[in-house]
Amino acid sequence: MLVSMDTALHVDERLGNRLTGDELATAMTMAKKYVWWQPPERTLEDRRLFLAQMMTLGTADDVRWLLSGVSGSELRRVLLDPPIGIFNRRSWNFWHLRLGLTPPPELPARRLPREMPR
Repeated sequence: MLVSMDTALHVDERLGNRLTGDELATAMTMAKKYVWWQPPERTLEDRRLFLAQMMTLGTADDVRWLLSGVSGSELRRVLLDPPIGIFNRRSWNFWHLRLGLTPPPELPARRLPREMPR
C-alpha cells in the first residue's frame, strides 16, 4: 500500500513516535482491519476510535502489537472518554481490570429520544 508523505507524517504525529516504513504499513493494515468502513488514513486520524476498535475486537497478536506502541495512560484515556457503541461488556471489563481502573463503571450506552421526531 502506498502512503503519501503527508499521511505518514500525520500518522507519526498522532501515534507519538517515529514510525518506520514497516511500522506505518502495519498501522495502516490494522486500521483497515479494525475500522473497515473507512479509509485507513482517516482511521489513523481518529486515534480514539482506532484504539477502541482494537481494544474491543483485537486478536491476541494484534493487541500485543498495540501494547508495544501505545502507553497505558493513553488506553486509560480511551476508557475514560470512549466512543459510544464500540465496547462490549467483556472488552470493557477486561481493559478496566488490565489497566487498573477498578471497579469498571457501567458500559456507556447510546440514548435514544423517547419520541422520534415526525
